[in-house]
Amino acid sequence: MAEESNSENYARMMKESREELVNLKEQLQNLMVKFGLRALKLYQTGRNEPLKPIELASLVKYELDNAIRDLSEPDSIEAIIKQTKIEWTKQQEKP
Repeated sequence: MAEESNSENYARMMKESREELVNLKEQLQNLMVKFGLRALKLYQTGRNEPLKPIELASLVKYELDNAIRDLSEPDSIEAIIKQTKIEWTKQQEKP
């Protein structure tokens, strides 16, 4: 009976984990859209005419590539790991 309970708990946790992953990906995509919009606003301020559709895609791609590159730097990864450890410890201390 205990094995069945563990198996059921694991299956439930896997389902919840998948739902959480889908939600996190959506949040990340929305955040990346904000990076793109920030770049477009910045470029638009330096021009009198509207950005062309072909420019939009390349400017957003450039901004996203830079954001990803910045977050992939060893110092950024170390900061993320450190912050994650702190948050994990806080979560483990909650009753």
